Amino acid sequence: MKSLTLAAVAAATTFAAGAASAQDANWYVQGNAGASFESRLDATPDRKGDTGWAVSGAVGREFGNNFRAETELAYLSADNKGATPGKTSALGGFVNGYYDFNRGGQFQPFVGAGVGLAQVKSRGDDDTGFAYQFKAGVAHPFNDRLTGEVAYRYLAVTDVKAGAGPSRFDGDYHTNAVTVGFRYKLGL
Repeated sequence: MKSLTLAAVAAATTFAAGAASAQDANWYVQGNAGASFESRLDATPDRKGDTGWAVSGAVGREFGNNFRAETELAYLSADNKGATPGKTSALGGFVNGYYDFNRGGQFQPFVGAGVGLAQVKSRGDDDTGFAYQFKAGVAHPFNDRLTGEVAYRYLAVTDVKAGAGPSRFDGDYHTNAVTVGFRYKLGL
């Protein structure tokens, strides 16, 4: 069921990209990559993550009033610190909303938030829960189609439970990430 849900989000994102095609200059695709840090999975004991990595892809639409909306698929992973071996990762699908400041300027700060579902996996066990995220960053348009951005993301997944014995986890997952990305308009 969990994999089916994530596959449905990926399919919807692909469909949205195809439907947007070159007919509306406000549609875009975006890719991001960067580092995750200070990840934590509440368990007994807590699992704290080392510095890891983060990647995401999105399909979205800009509106004339400085707002944007998008669907996003994100993956974050980090090795566990200390006595807990292995790694902890999250794979999530989100619907995000953004507000862009200084549209038309050389540097365009933005803020955003999103909600969705994410699967948290640690030491072979996994569970899916409600996920939310907050983002802030600055974008720089290189031309009419291509925009680069640097962004900070806080991501949380609530009430995830799985496993038994020493690998059991029951609680919330939290992580931070800093990413660099490119946004490309599909039509002009």
